[in-house]
Amino acid sequence: MRAKLHALLSIALLAGTILSASPASAFETYKIVGVPAGDRLVIREEPQEGGKPTEWAALGNIPGNATNVLGTGRSKEVDKQRWSEVAFNGVTGWVNARFLATADDPVDLKGETFQCAGTEPFWGVTLAPKEGEFSEPDSNSKLTTARVQPATARLFPLLYRLRNEKGQSLRATVSHQQWCTDGMSDYDYAFQVLLSDDENFYEGCCFLKR
Repeated sequence: MRAKLHALLSIALLAGTILSASPASAFETYKIVGVPAGDRLVIREEPQEGGKPTEWAALGNIPGNATNVLGTGRSKEVDKQRWSEVAFNGVTGWVNARFLATADDPVDLKGETFQCAGTEPFWGVTLAPKEGEFSEPDSNSKLTTARVQPATARLFPLLYRLRNEKGQSLRATVSHQQWCTDGMSDYDYAFQVLLSDDENFYEGCCFLKR
């Protein structure tokens, strides 16, 4: 059973790698473009269909020449416009994606925390450098991260070797996708997770907790 699960994981990971975006776009670090000199890009509350951007509360703003804007990897399309969730100077909110361009240098994400979830049945996993958690509708289990390993000669995908409270081993692979969709919400995600233990195999979508 374990060999079968690992084989499935390897096949799915290969497929995800083929579909993944270029390394520079995989790490959700952006610079602002298209904003006039001296102007600022407004960070807003989550956009909703049928509303106007000016109706969504302003949470903060980003200088038009900023180059260190961090994306969570979560986005949505509203009235045919793509909006992305970003974090800047301690403020997390949403900006129109047309003002975001990929930063010049890729960033190593193995020190970041991924929040992932899947459906049928509903489950979730938090993947972090030291500790995480796996949850199902009727249970929660703390996870210890034994190792986070990037792909050979690359910064991404990331392989997590985990252990739960019962001492059982788990393995998770986080890869970058053009879009990962959970089928239950309006969100699109930049990351996919494949998680397995000795008996089960899970697939879901992830965003970065920033």
